[in-house]
Amino acid sequence: MTEAIGRNEPCPCGSGKKYKKCCGAKEAVSITHVIESEIDDLQKKLLHFALNHFEVEIFKGFEEYQDYFDIEEDERQFYEFVFTIWFSLFTTLEDGETILEHFISSEVGKIKRPKLKQILQSWTEARTIAGEIVSVDNNSLIVADGFSSEKFEAILTNTQKPFKAGSFFIGFLLPFDQKYVFFPAPFDLPELPVNQAIGFIEQKSREADYHSRQEFLTGFFMEIMKDLTMVGGMVDIDSLEWQKPIFKEVAELLKINLESLDETPSTLDIGIILWFKFCEKKQKNIRKPNLYAASMHYLLTLFNHMVSPITQKEAAKLYGVSVGSLSSTYAELDDELEEDIRTIIEMSYEEESENQVAAMPFHSLQGPMPTEQAMQEVLAEIQGGNFESVDEINEFLNKKLLNPGPRREPKTNKERAQQLIYDAMEVKGAKRYKLAEEALNLDSNCVDAYVILAENASTPEEAMVLSKKGMEIGKKELGKAFFKENKGHFWGLLETRPYMRAKANYAETLYELELEIVAIRECEELLELNPNDNQGIRYRLFPVYLETGNLVKAEKLLEQYEESAAHGLYNKLLLELYKNGFSAKAVKMLKDAKKENGYVVPYLTGKRHIPMYLPDHHGWGDENEAIIYADEHLPLWEKIDGLQEWLKKH
Repeated sequence: MTEAIGRNEPCPCGSGKKYKKCCGAKEAVSITHVIESEIDDLQKKLLHFALNHFEVEIFKGFEEYQDYFDIEEDERQFYEFVFTIWFSLFTTLEDGETILEHFISSEVGKIKRPKLKQILQSWTEARTIAGEIVSVDNNSLIVADGFSSEKFEAILTNTQKPFKAGSFFIGFLLPFDQKYVFFPAPFDLPELPVNQAIGFIEQKSREADYHSRQEFLTGFFMEIMKDLTMVGGMVDIDSLEWQKPIFKEVAELLKINLESLDETPSTLDIGIILWFKFCEKKQKNIRKPNLYAASMHYLLTLFNHMVSPITQKEAAKLYGVSVGSLSSTYAELDDELEEDIRTIIEMSYEEESENQVAAMPFHSLQGPMPTEQAMQEVLAEIQGGNFESVDEINEFLNKKLLNPGPRREPKTNKERAQQLIYDAMEVKGAKRYKLAEEALNLDSNCVDAYVILAENASTPEEAMVLSKKGMEIGKKELGKAFFKENKGHFWGLLETRPYMRAKANYAETLYELELEIVAIRECEELLELNPNDNQGIRYRLFPVYLETGNLVKAEKLLEQYEESAAHGLYNKLLLELYKNGFSAKAVKMLKDAKKENGYVVPYLTGKRHIPMYLPDHHGWGDENEAIIYADEHLPLWEKIDGLQEWLKKH
């Protein structure tokens, strides 16, 4: 009979060392390798289980994912493989469980090793991660989460691919004792700078109105993974055929300064390409490369909304040149590159039209507004005409209706600025923001310009400052007496609309910054000024009331704005569940809501996945309406314990 050897006893091999530091350590290492091998087998079994038992659900989900991206045939197998892992770990099926949970139930009884059984059961805490590979030691990696900077040790169980410290990666982690194990390995992009990759994900998270970047990464992992392959820069300065060395020197100066400000690679590409085109068109004798680099940098900020805003004074200081010389050189560049810039703006607009993330419920200046513009022009003509009676005005309006004629040309800078704003309302992307900048140059009190520029702010704090400034300017221009006289009729008076839009934007940014109480006050004031709620303020206010526990106010709001569409019916049901739980009344309300739009419930239960890019329109009772409703209200529904079981039962 073999006697047990104490860890601190001499090793029986005769080495003279303690057992724990000799053969005992080797046995521990051997056991670790065995467990790692068994974990690798479990990962493979999970994939086989998923495809054998849930192939239809996985295939259907992948087909939906493909609708958003043009996946090349040679890429399909890879993305289908990654999608299968993501779907198995994180997607809740109709029965309320994930494929992983089904696998654990099926497999755990077959495992004899208690440690391995415990590891498998812990996989329900699987997580997504995006960040940096800090160090590599054989099959052990130290990785840093790009959002929290927290570091983890993660094991690779079966991969021969070498990984480089400092590389950006994205992937799936499964718990493994006090460490993690990759499933199957990190997907690294060594050429993509970590800060740019994380910045891209954070920007997309803000655009999608997610408060948690981690939740956004998990929910839209596949879309993010695909998009990240397009983030890196493509233009190599050395590969371009510069006709003079000093032309290349300007490009390098521009690149260095843009990189120092953490601008995106695509921004660098645009700047370098435009500069190269300018050099092809004009063979300038350049004496001061800093001057042209500064002018090119400033020009980029005027039409490319991805570039951090910079004034002429700031650009001149950055490059060590005078403001006066920068101003004249920038004008030369702008004139020579006008057609090229227009082409870039149009390309940007087309791309954003295809991939536009849906705006907030009462976003201030989304979409065309021809009616407001036409009314503004007619009012200006009436005010400038010599009408002696109401009948004469009516006769003029009838003629205008039957024969509109050419657009009235604005006569003052204020009118020209407002015209630019109306033009901006018709477009998206870089052109939109350039028009707003031009409007501000004409009229520093142009409220709508601040509203549009707030959309393009890099942080919620910046958006709040811009919106608040526009709101305060609008309030001052209208005057205290105007508010007192016209309260309750604001939206019907055209001159109030810029102020109303700025105030709505301000309320939204307050909410994003988790200043809910102040946001509520702003929204309530908007409804007092305009009870007809042409801006849809009630759709933002109701969820905030629930989040802050104002159930009485939430109920009064629904009573004030009685609706028979999906928003109204599902919100009545939501309020009933918050107040009285799964009551008999709630069952009837659910039946009525499903009758109006049956597409909503699958999104509330997780059976269907809310797409990353939301629809820009919807019809009553269609799936687009369901997607928009779920996107705005899902967190509120998820707070209700036992909801999924109740929804499936009824």
